Amino acid sequence: MSDAAHAVRAPGERGQKPQDLRALVQDMGKWRHAPEGGVNLIVVSVSSALPEAKRTPMLVEQLAEGVGALGEKRGCAFYQVTACDMALLGKLSESALISTVRDLKVEMLRTIERNFPGSFGTIDQSRLVLSYDLAHNYRSAADRVAKFAEVAQRETDTAEGADRKLRALTNADIQKVLMAYQKFGTDKFVKAFVRHQEAVTKNGSGNLDPMMTEYYISMDLIRKPLFVDVEMRGSGRVFHEFTLVLDQIMLQSFNKMPTSDGRCSMNLNVESVFTEAFENFIEDTPENKLQKIVFEFRQANIVENFDEFQVARGLIKSKGATIAVDQIFPQTVGLVDLEYIGATYAKIHWRTGAEEILRERTKAIKYMMECNVTPLLIRVDSERAFEIGAAMGIGIYQGFHVDELIKLTSA
Repeated sequence: MSDAAHAVRAPGERGQKPQDLRALVQDMGKWRHAPEGGVNLIVVSVSSALPEAKRTPMLVEQLAEGVGALGEKRGCAFYQVTACDMALLGKLSESALISTVRDLKVEMLRTIERNFPGSFGTIDQSRLVLSYDLAHNYRSAADRVAKFAEVAQRETDTAEGADRKLRALTNADIQKVLMAYQKFGTDKFVKAFVRHQEAVTKNGSGNLDPMMTEYYISMDLIRKPLFVDVEMRGSGRVFHEFTLVLDQIMLQSFNKMPTSDGRCSMNLNVESVFTEAFENFIEDTPENKLQKIVFEFRQANIVENFDEFQVARGLIKSKGATIAVDQIFPQTVGLVDLEYIGATYAKIHWRTGAEEILRERTKAIKYMMECNVTPLLIRVDSERAFEIGAAMGIGIYQGFHVDELIKLTSA
């Protein structure tokens, strides 16, 4: 195999042990900078194809063993990308790809049937095994991997709250929020639940200068009086519906809030751009204020609804507003072409273990800046984040540690 095929690792280098999502993104990034024909990403998505009740640890382990063994046989690198989803990356001829996908489906279906006899009617076989030719379909492959990153983060969030014995969010809870908004009115609701957080730069003297203010409805504040026993981020589609409702409230409230005179931002779902609330917001907001507004969209939400996002992007930019891509997890930095997306800002998560991963993504961050996309390091919880960010050329920071520093300097 040629040196250009950096994405493909020899089976002997890894044995049967799977690599992680971070390794997959690195390998795809290497391929992107030195592309070679015939390299395919094959995804085995148990989470998409099988009901949650049947995704037992024993079944997932058996499925992973099957995927790993077949991957080794075909000379493919093997990755465990979420708790129950896997991927193979390798250079395969057209006939080898067809037989690999077929053999994977047979192996997966046999394993599922052994564990849960009579399960064929509950398996979405169209989602179980998918393949992407990187030379012709890299964007779709990258989109799929970005979604895996979001799933992995949700799994982490859910695990962190598991010992609290919290229940899932319901539609009745969402109705409680709407009723509270209608009952309190905009002013009281904003005062009770809306908060803001500064994104800052660090000047030569070490002082923090405000760069942008993000306004958001605090999940923690809204949980306490309305549904304190709910683990919202582990609630799947219902949580997404909940964020759509919060979008409507923010759009209706934003111009009535005491926002700063500088650059402001708010989080939205792509779907919310096509609502009456957004249309009214655009009509009611003066042009000079719109030019200072940054609409933040989650990376996974963009790639999942990319056709719709392209329309939304055109509308937003035609009004002079700006776009930021939010929730770029360290292991997915460089996976999605942010210049093509039309982003001005890229909000990269800092978290435990991010230092090593971000160092590996230094070239991707440099390329991002060369494309006039400004990176921000968010969720900053320690001084170390400033040091690592500065070493990679990142100059804008946001997070609870930043909030504390602002309080200390203003006291």
